[in-house]
Amino acid sequence: METRNRWLDAKRNGEWTTEVEELTDCVEDNEELFEDMLFSKGTISYSYIAAQSPSDNEHTWSDDDHIPSQLTAFSYQFFDFRVEKIDGGFLGGFNSKEQSVRIDPDYLRDEPTILHEMIHLHEFVLNELPMFYHDAYFYCLYKSLKNKIADLDVRIEDHGHWLNQEQLRMHGGEHDILFLLKSFDLDLRKGYKLGTVFGYGYIERQTRFGD
Repeated sequence: METRNRWLDAKRNGEWTTEVEELTDCVEDNEELFEDMLFSKGTISYSYIAAQSPSDNEHTWSDDDHIPSQLTAFSYQFFDFRVEKIDGGFLGGFNSKEQSVRIDPDYLRDEPTILHEMIHLHEFVLNELPMFYHDAYFYCLYKSLKNKIADLDVRIEDHGHWLNQEQLRMHGGEHDILFLLKSFDLDLRKGYKLGTVFGYGYIERQTRFGD
């Protein structure tokens, strides 16, 4: 993953607008919600990379961890953030090749839309690492939500069904089960109705779950 400071580049090139600043302020205000996707200490995922090793004193042990540099050195400033009109009725988008987040100006103040694209960004970072990190985080997130959402398994099965995935691919790109779980996590932590961050009509489908 390229690590040049794109925010600094944008400021030097005169591409840093008040709208972009508003977008990045929202991103930074919510960055703590994604610390678990970086395996940060104190989060639900940290135990998978934490260990203890002998210290200089042979009778004591010290904490150690094995977080890859892509996570310890992570910064949103490695990514482009743009506010521009998006064709096709999309509210936002994440481009993995360009490592960029775009938000339509009409949804600049729509926090769930920005959180949605932040999930895409962080999942891109995880997918650049060995599969272990994706799977370990997936399991931690599932365990965390299992007792908070009574019908979580039903929701996962509905989301993962081939027909639903085909519709999502045609209208909104890839949204795997990890994405669904993280969107639920954000809904709960922000006090939104389940399905708000996920979008794509998910709230309108809630009647099948008894909400």
